[in-house]
This record gives sequence, C-alpha cells and structure tokens, in this order.
Amino acid sequence: MRRVGIVGGETHISEITALRGQQLEIVGAAVRADQAAQAAEQFGCPVVVGYQELLQRFQPDLVAVANENDLRAETIVAALHAGCDVVCDKPLAVTWDQQRAVEEAVAASGRKLLNLLTLRGHPLWAGLRGVVQSGRLGTPAFVHVRMAVQLKRAARPPWFLDVRRSGGLFLDLLIHGLDYVEWLTGQKTVAVSAVTGNLGYPDERHLRDHASVFCELEGAAAVCEGQRMLPDTRGSDYRVTVAGTRGFADLDMTASRVTVTDPSGEGQVLETLPPATSVVADWLAGGDLIPQEASLRANRLALWATEAAATGQRVECR
Repeated sequence: MRRVGIVGGETHISEITALRGQQLEIVGAAVRADQAAQAAEQFGCPVVVGYQELLQRFQPDLVAVANENDLRAETIVAALHAGCDVVCDKPLAVTWDQQRAVEEAVAASGRKLLNLLTLRGHPLWAGLRGVVQSGRLGTPAFVHVRMAVQLKRAARPPWFLDVRRSGGLFLDLLIHGLDYVEWLTGQKTVAVSAVTGNLGYPDERHLRDHASVFCELEGAAAVCEGQRMLPDTRGSDYRVTVAGTRGFADLDMTASRVTVTDPSGEGQVLETLPPATSVVADWLAGGDLIPQEASLRANRLALWATEAAATGQRVECR
C-alpha cells in the first residue's frame, strides 16, 4: 500500500480518496488554513499548512497535488525532488516556464508523474475511442469536442475566477478535450489556432467564460470548445462527434450514450461499453492508460492553445 500525502483539496481529489484503504494510505495533508477543518474530516489524517512540512514530517512516497492551479508546478517539482511519485489534478502548470521546470524535474528525479486525465477511464469516452480504433468509421476526418459547465461563480474561490492564476479554460477544462482528440484518433496535433474571452461578466477583465481551439492533426482536423455559461437549469453538457470516411458517431454524456451511423445502419446505440476505470488505480498497477508522456503532452497542448489565443496567431505544436 502506497503512503500518500495530499496537497490541496480542489476538484478531482476524490480520485485519491476513493482508493483509501485499498491501494493508498493517506498519511497527511497540506491545505490552506480555511480548508483545514474540512480536510481533516474528509481525509481522516493530520493536516498541516505547507507542502514543505508535509514532505518533511510525513515522508510520503506518493504526493497527490490538487492545490491552486498556479501553485501546482512548484509543488510537483518539490515532491519529485523529494523522491516522491506525483499524481496531479489538471493542469500541471500554467506557464511555459513552469512546464519546463516540471519536465526537467521528472527527467532528473526519475520519478513518475500522472496528470488526472480522468475521461480516459470513462466508459462512454473509452467506448467511442474503441469504435474509432476498430476502423468502423473508416479514417477519421473531423472531431468536435464540446465541454460546457456552469460557472457557479458564487461558489468559486477568487483564484479560480482569475485567468492569471487558473490559467484559463484551455488549461483548466479543455485540456481533457485536447488530450482526447489525440487518444481518440491516434494522430498528433501539429498546430492550433484559438480564441477565448468573457461575455458573461465583461467588467471583470481577468475572468474567462468561453474558449475554442482549432486543431490541425496529421491527417484530420478537430475543434474543442468549452464554456462556463450554462444556466442553473443545466449542470454540464459534454458531447463528442467524430466523422470518418465510412460514417460518424456521437457521444452525449447527459444521455449517457454513444450512437453510431455507418453502412450497417443509422443511429445505432453502442450497447457494450468498457468498464469504468480509475486512472489512478491503473497507474499505480503499472498500466498504460495514461503514459507519462501523455500526461506531459496534454499540458503542452493546453499551453499552445493558450498561447494561440493570447497572440491571435497559429501556433505549431512541436
């Protein structure tokens, strides 16, 4: 059983707590002072304020990082150099300098790093990939990924609403779609063009509520669009369409189905789906659902999209 220390309590930390007592023993947590009481109850372990104290006092062999987006790279680098493997909520870094520091620390430490690209373990998303990889749709030509969620502005911490700290929608949300396009098609993104902005709260200059990126693939194209403008009547709306030379398929997460149209018929519901897989459990067991290079590349793709939106220029993905 791995001894894990938790830094922060944002978003996908449940991927770690779900394995407590099975593959993981939570030995300590480091969170902001305002999160301490909740963390002690949620994680059932001693709580400290800084990640430095966590590393020195509890000496975990695995660190789960889920603090503020702009503080993650620093935490990852420190944990890697302390001899720990790292599981990190997306994004790993919000600037190119931070990205380089993380990649250099991975190479120098020889430790493992997992980016929580959780959709790779979801039955619908894995099922659609299986359809594409089987050749049922022929050669993929176009992919459209839509990721829409509520902003929930009143419930968000201030750092989340500030693009300088959150990194924006490409890094905090569309990183999943950018990774999925490559995983789905088996093709690399060679260049991106992108836009982002704020329509809902125009007086708040550091808030971003929508973004989209056009991806030039090796032999196809994709659009990933995301927004945090849904009304209270809808919590989220995730969809994927992929078109190939022999048909097309649609994923609708709200309806919980994948439908396929190919020479054998129209709108056929995919009845057999892969089982749900914990990407953390797979990684701990030595699986290859998310190879380390994929963890790093997903963040690079999101940074390239962020750069393209900031400059208004087409950016090559090297």
